[in-house]
Amino acid sequence: MADYETHEHDVLVIGAGGAGLRAAIEASAAGVRVGLVCKSLLGKAHTVMAEGGIAAALANVDERDNWKVHFADTMRGGQYVNQWRMAELHAKEAPDRVRELEKWGAVFDRTEDGRILQRNFGGHKYPRLAHVGDRTGLEMIRTLQDHGIHQGIDVHMEHTILSILKDGDRAVGASWSLSNFIRPEWSGRQVCREFW
Repeated sequence: MADYETHEHDVLVIGAGGAGLRAAIEASAAGVRVGLVCKSLLGKAHTVMAEGGIAAALANVDERDNWKVHFADTMRGGQYVNQWRMAELHAKEAPDRVRELEKWGAVFDRTEDGRILQRNFGGHKYPRLAHVGDRTGLEMIRTLQDHGIHQGIDVHMEHTILSILKDGDRAVGASWSLSNFIRPEWSGRQVCREFW
């Protein structure tokens, strides 16, 4: 028996929380072979703990809300030390990401006229959080997992990555090892770590 087995992918994503799943979905949509490695079972990521909602200037409850107000709230909330470009991208793209989750099957709370309900949350000038009761994170993970699995992403559960394999300064894979177990290695042209 070999000391290790190899899994080859064009893109390897490490982490199966909201950010990792979304990265894997985007890579898969580009037509490449995607591997997703997570240290537990799918659905156990900390994203499920996000109870409040998703901040997005949909303006469903207050028509004065827009991405510029959301951006200003985000910068103020970060004491103006945020990376402004990331805050701007978030404010501009959040409404599309919420609508995308809805298109993929997320079930958000609704206004009386059927739009996604938004509620107040600290630091936001207007009601901005799209939510599913107090289980928004759970709904996000459920939706992303379901959509990702149907995209053909190769998922490796219950593997804790201990080292990133490099070729010079470039990450080219990852390995996991414990005594008395086979040591899988993953390789990919692109390696992504999940970050929040």
